[in-house]
Amino acid sequence: MLSHLLPIMAVGAASLAIILERTYALYWKFPIDNHAFINEIKQKTLSNDMAGAIQLCSSQGNALAPRVIKAGLLRASRDNRQIQAAIEIVAHEGIGSVRKRIAYLAMLANIATLFGLLGTIMGLIKAFGAVANVDAATKSVMLADGISVSMNATASGLAVAIPSMIAFSVLQAKANRLTEDVESAAMVTMDLLAARVYREEWDDLGNAKGKPTAPVMSADNSKTAKSA
Repeated sequence: MLSHLLPIMAVGAASLAIILERTYALYWKFPIDNHAFINEIKQKTLSNDMAGAIQLCSSQGNALAPRVIKAGLLRASRDNRQIQAAIEIVAHEGIGSVRKRIAYLAMLANIATLFGLLGTIMGLIKAFGAVANVDAATKSVMLADGISVSMNATASGLAVAIPSMIAFSVLQAKANRLTEDVESAAMVTMDLLAARVYREEWDDLGNAKGKPTAPVMSADNSKTAKSA
């Protein structure tokens, strides 16, 4: 009796798993008070407290913006191109982590709807076939029962599809906001480090590792020196 509902139930289970996992990641794992954090990083960076800024980023767990900022701070002694490349790599990875699996929800919503329609059609075919060789007294009862069972497939498909589409829209909007935070953190980090020349390298804990063997000079400063 419920065999036509099994594919819809499977789709619903997959959709629910994605919704729960993405909700946890986007609302608890990745977010941070971006404005307050960036202001604190600005204060430490502008006061040359690079070790403190890196340690602050390391203490933020899985939050995305601190990872992007830390990638730039760890290469603060390099030229602008290397800083930008490091930031872009981490930002790209972070944005990918934010957006992954969300698009599946729209696909699963469509699949649930189609499974519901398929179940309804198959149920109607079976119902009309069953009443073909019965007497008129029982035909209407069997037909009504078959149609009722078939309509359950459509209702079940919609019951899965509608929440999936709502969750897709909500999670997609949240992912867009987190993406904007990551991009903002990347631009702020580049702005802070682009005009500065640091001569110390820092490890993941903010400990100085020594000075580079070659003089450190930004790309813009290098061109100015050559023209002079």
